[in-house]
Amino acid sequence: MECENFLMSEKELLREYKNSIALLTQEKNDAVKLASEKDARIKQLLIQVENCNGDTQIMGKKIAELESKLKKKQKIKRVIDEKITEILENSSKSEEKKDDESVDKGGADMLQDVYEK
Repeated sequence: MECENFLMSEKELLREYKNSIALLTQEKNDAVKLASEKDARIKQLLIQVENCNGDTQIMGKKIAELESKLKKKQKIKRVIDEKITEILENSSKSEEKKDDESVDKGGADMLQDVYEK
């Protein structure tokens, strides 16, 4: 009888080993699958990062171009503003001269009228 118990326990032991091996094999397969999924996700993220870096470089170049255009336009605006100011100052000086001359002429005309009468 001890022999039978020994055989039964040996059969049970083999069955447990087989179950353990099956479970460990399944866990290994799950771990391999999970690792390959994570690798795939990491590759996707790396591709996205590379694309973002490329986009960042392109945007940096565009920003530099726009800043350059802005500086040129600001310079042109400054020159135009200076010219407008210069023209306005010259025209106001010109008007002052005309006013001075007209006052002088007016006074001279009045004196001439007075002397003629």
